[in-house]
Amino acid sequence: MKTWLRAGWILLGCMVIVGLYTAVVTGIGQTFMADQANGSLIRTKGKVTGSRLIVQPETADGDLWGRAMHIARDGQTLQAGPTNLSPASTAFRKRAKALAVVIAARNPDARGAVPQELITMSGSGVDPDISLAAALWQVPRIAKARGVRQTVVRQTIQCQATNAATQILGQQTVNVAAVNQALAKLK
Repeated sequence: MKTWLRAGWILLGCMVIVGLYTAVVTGIGQTFMADQANGSLIRTKGKVTGSRLIVQPETADGDLWGRAMHIARDGQTLQAGPTNLSPASTAFRKRAKALAVVIAARNPDARGAVPQELITMSGSGVDPDISLAAALWQVPRIAKARGVRQTVVRQTIQCQATNAATQILGQQTVNVAAVNQALAKLK
């Protein structure tokens, strides 16, 4: 009987500790960083349109495009994620070349080759950020589609760039959803 009581008290203590910990962490998150704790949601006219943490598939000429995305059908659901293709595989190279041709055709005024990250996927397949260089490469197409000067689009993108000092590798990045939200305010 004594061992059952001891086990019961230990179980009750663990439940209280786990419950209190969860409540405290949730309270701190909601108090000091509610936006991040709730998924960094993007709202347009009061309606949730996405999250800053997950890439949004963009194909409109007036929007900034992120990394390539793989969407698989699994019965009735769509699942976004990586293709799991090796960079050494023939299928990967064929897919990258085909995508590079399509992206180059949709960006005829862009200078230089298509940035590598626009034709390859991130490890998760849903990375929301691209490099500042890849974003600036798309400026001519975005400006033309939106009917604004390239300098305005370039400035909008650069305002959304991360500080290079905060990046481990020093490369500035932009959040595609945040840039598109800022671009939507230009009109």
